[in-house]
Amino acid sequence: MVEINVSEVEKIFSVIAKRYDILNSILTLNIDRLWRRKAIKICDIKEGQKVLDLCCGTGQMINYECKSVGKNTTVIGIDFSQEMLNVGAKRLSESLKDYSYKLIKGSITKLPFEENTFDCITIAFGLRNIADKNKALSEMYRVLKPGGKVICLELSKPNIPILKNIYDLYFNYVLPTVGSIGTGDKEAYYYLRDSVNMFMSKKLLKEKFSEIGFKDAGYKSLTFGISSIHYGIK
Repeated sequence: MVEINVSEVEKIFSVIAKRYDILNSILTLNIDRLWRRKAIKICDIKEGQKVLDLCCGTGQMINYECKSVGKNTTVIGIDFSQEMLNVGAKRLSESLKDYSYKLIKGSITKLPFEENTFDCITIAFGLRNIADKNKALSEMYRVLKPGGKVICLELSKPNIPILKNIYDLYFNYVLPTVGSIGTGDKEAYYYLRDSVNMFMSKKLLKEKFSEIGFKDAGYKSLTFGISSIHYGIK
């Protein structure tokens, strides 16, 4: 396992921040939006509930979450990249004019909240970028209310052999090339490729959720296993 360098990862996301959303849509054939909507549906967020989105990036999950909790409740997003937060603030100011949200620069391994604060915590395509995943999951558990739900949307590997071979060709060769052309930064999309290839399996992540203390931990595979939604309850 290659050690994650936090400062280098932050630099990578800062470089691609302005083109992050459009390139993700192109490279996933716009399926990433469908995955996010499915994750939000599993959250089953109710109006007025307190929601925290970790590794919030440009705020795509926050856009859905604000519309779920209503206009009188503030959704909070945290990310370690100020550039990603800057892009998110601009885009959310246009799409969520009548809703309340707050974006904070901070670390997922040291959340600035009291215990038992949130009804729901989400993290989309971010956990694999965290060096200390156990600490990150422990912090989610700490600030989640009893009975609250955590939802983790992540890229994963297809289980069907033929699809896995096709996916590997696309993900290992086509994606970094197209991504580097689109951003002018080859390192960023080679990092993306490597971070997914080295991330733990769906089964192992489910076990991690249970070890931390989440009840009814499980996952739902999406699009033949290319992505998956992991979940657990405190």
